[in-house]
Amino acid sequence: MADTFTKLDSDLALSWEDTQVEKEHQPEKVKSNMTYRSMENQVAMIGLQITSLTAEKDALEADMLLVKAAAEA
Repeated sequence: MADTFTKLDSDLALSWEDTQVEKEHQPEKVKSNMTYRSMENQVAMIGLQITSLTAEKDALEADMLLVKAAAEA
């Protein structure tokens, strides 16, 4: 069964982005086989993703500043 999301009643939200939602987890029992080497490879891949995402985040934040400046002009 999939996770379910339920909107909580709250008058404090200023917009839909601030609305609190409750996530109900429906975990299934999962078994995995792994080795230390495969875990090392996962850690290395995560490190590469962090580097890539950091650069992407920096570019996006720079664009956000330009959009804000254009919107405020």
